Amino acid sequence: MQLTIYHFIAFIILVICFILICVLIFLKIKQREIALTAYSISTIFTALLIYSVFLTINQFTIQANLSNLTFTRDLRNESVIVAGKVQNLTKFDIRKCYLMLNIFNKQRIGGEIFNDKNIRDAKMKNTSVSYTIEIIDKLPGNTYKEFSASVPFPPSFNNAEFYHTLKCI
Repeated sequence: MQLTIYHFIAFIILVICFILICVLIFLKIKQREIALTAYSISTIFTALLIYSVFLTINQFTIQANLSNLTFTRDLRNESVIVAGKVQNLTKFDIRKCYLMLNIFNKQRIGGEIFNDKNIRDAKMKNTSVSYTIEIIDKLPGNTYKEFSASVPFPPSFNNAEFYHTLKCI
């Protein structure tokens, strides 16, 4: 998680609120057990609130777009070359971007779907592979970078489909 000025402002506001709640508990509750319980609840609630506010801020400060994505099969090395462009859509830096790539083998099954032979064949064949590829290591705000990566391609796949997800931190 990369901290921005918004993270610091939210943290300061929530800590001030926590201190005010603790002072209020100190002034209003005189029984020790109830006060300790109230302090514990206040601490847990504030920690959860800080965490959720930080996650919300990250949704708006870490935004990237993936474009010009191509998948080229390299038969010489039995691999797939993934190339494209990642663009940072905010003014804040992005530390790393990962491409979660799933390759599925579309299979055509003839005849009866629930036939014992077809069920055994489907169980014995691996029909998908997944890769997590680090494509960007530092991306300044409002810029883009080209990337290229190579991943192994299963030789048994005949009719492959590619699915991808971009994750930036």
